[in-house]
Amino acid sequence: MTLKRMLPFLLLNIIVSAAVVLLILSWWENRRQEEELLAAATEIAITAPIATLTTEAILHGTSTPEASSEDEPFIYVVKSGDNLGAISQQFNVPLQDIIIANDLSSADVIFAGQVLIIPVGGLPTATPEPTLTPTPNIPPSPIPTEPLTVGEVRIVISEVVGRGQFVDEAVSIANLGSRAVALQGWTLADGEGRVFTFGQVTLFGNGAAIFVHTEAGPNGPADLYWGLEQAIWSSGKIVTLRDAEGTIQAQYTIP
Repeated sequence: MTLKRMLPFLLLNIIVSAAVVLLILSWWENRRQEEELLAAATEIAITAPIATLTTEAILHGTSTPEASSEDEPFIYVVKSGDNLGAISQQFNVPLQDIIIANDLSSADVIFAGQVLIIPVGGLPTATPEPTLTPTPNIPPSPIPTEPLTVGEVRIVISEVVGRGQFVDEAVSIANLGSRAVALQGWTLADGEGRVFTFGQVTLFGNGAAIFVHTEAGPNGPADLYWGLEQAIWSSGKIVTLRDAEGTIQAQYTIP
């Protein structure tokens, strides 16, 4: 066979060989892209909660994945001609949420084959750290019935003011010591069977005094009311103050 007759067969062989090589190269390139997409999808599945996708959906973006929960995000593979606005409307997810979830610099920078996280349940809300509220430095209030334990107590009946005048009559009791004392259960007697019993009241020291009025009235920190109906104090009467155990703590003879 002459070279002239062999030339067509040689050209046909070259063309067939070139076509086979091109097909192999095309198949290899497609296979490499598929492997890259699968690797990207696997990495996202490890690092973020997403929906379950089929291999076909991941590689070609041909179907919409079903989220495993309404509040869980899923991934979407960008197809040729896609844009974020259309994707946002398709999944009813705010455009800004998609940009933040995928750390995109712009809504216009996406490309075919790109894997996007679609936050269908909204972006995760960071739990704020509890704020410690400082406790105000409020000094403790004194307990009226608990006396101080430092210093001495020296109780005296200093005088009876307004004696014989019902609306003015009162016995003045003072603490000349330096320690306060609780008077609950103490009694004040006139020697004729009338006895006044102290309630929850504290008599502070350093000359502090309280007045026990003969008439009725509302009790206060320094004014107590016996609730009698007439004056009871007169010259020569002895006023006696006893503690809760019945021990005489002070006496006063009205001059």
